Amino acid sequence: MVKSYVDRKEFKFLENRKKFLLVALCVICLGVLFNVFRGVKLDIKFTGGAMLKYSYALDKSVSASDVSASDYMKLDKTKVAAVVKEVTEKDSTITIAQSATSEGGVKNTVTVSMSGKNTIAEDAGEQVAQKLTEQYPKVNFSLLESNSVDATTGGEFFGKCLVAVILAAVFMIIYVALRFKKIGGMSAGVTAIIAIIHDCLIVYFTFVIFGFSIDDNFIAVLLTIIGYSINSTIIIYDRIRENRTIMGDKASYAELANRSLNETLGRTINTNLTLLAAVLTIVIVAYIYDIRSIITFAVPMMAGVIAGAYSSMFISNSLWVTWREYRDRQMALKKAASFGKKKKK
Repeated sequence: MVKSYVDRKEFKFLENRKKFLLVALCVICLGVLFNVFRGVKLDIKFTGGAMLKYSYALDKSVSASDVSASDYMKLDKTKVAAVVKEVTEKDSTITIAQSATSEGGVKNTVTVSMSGKNTIAEDAGEQVAQKLTEQYPKVNFSLLESNSVDATTGGEFFGKCLVAVILAAVFMIIYVALRFKKIGGMSAGVTAIIAIIHDCLIVYFTFVIFGFSIDDNFIAVLLTIIGYSINSTIIIYDRIRENRTIMGDKASYAELANRSLNETLGRTINTNLTLLAAVLTIVIVAYIYDIRSIITFAVPMMAGVIAGAYSSMFISNSLWVTWREYRDRQMALKKAASFGKKKKK
């Protein structure tokens, strides 16, 4: 339906390329402001530290039908942090959540995150569980997960993740440059990577704005969006290459890119709407069941999909046209200067 409608329209995208680029720049500036004033949170996988996760439930001696039973399940984050401080001598961040179980019940969890250069003792997790049970005698605590990461190891892991992203970008420039020599391979490759940098920044700013910690989900979203965005850009470049043969050298870069964008617009919109609908469904389900690990992946993924669609349609092509037009002007000036020198001689 969307494709049939847009196929009948002829949009003048390249006439508004400066506006499209300005919108992207404004969004990035807004993200920078959030980054400055809110700051970024790094997960312990990157900074080093420890994470303890517990499940807790009422003791069997307490009847679930008791009116006051729910009061026993209300944990005070300050008290929990004090217990952790007593055992580990470290400050911590406490997260309390609920999630659905496969049996249809509710699972209560409390997560303790501690950043620092030194890891915690192996038995610290069990000691904290015992102390919490003493603090809340009618509630039983069970250690579900215990992770401890040395700061040096975390830094190395973060560095390797960044190298993976950079290598992916470099290989994409090479691939696009070789595949699209006919339309200026290097200009196509570089402008495609600039669009990808835009997408990566939007994903990063989404983590900052929503207060998500930068963790392995961040790297996973980046790599996914890089692949998705470059694929969308390549499809448009491929159509530009085909239209150059059809329209000939007399067609301007703006006309060439504009027709190619219009011809691929229906496919781009339908693909992105389908993907957004799928990711949005995941987000809704994850929020209902409070699956935070899914939320911190799906929400930035949605932002990345939108950014990827925008950049592949409006940023890479606008920059490519601007680059090619500038190059032609410079070549014309050089020829004119060279002709002038010959004429004087």
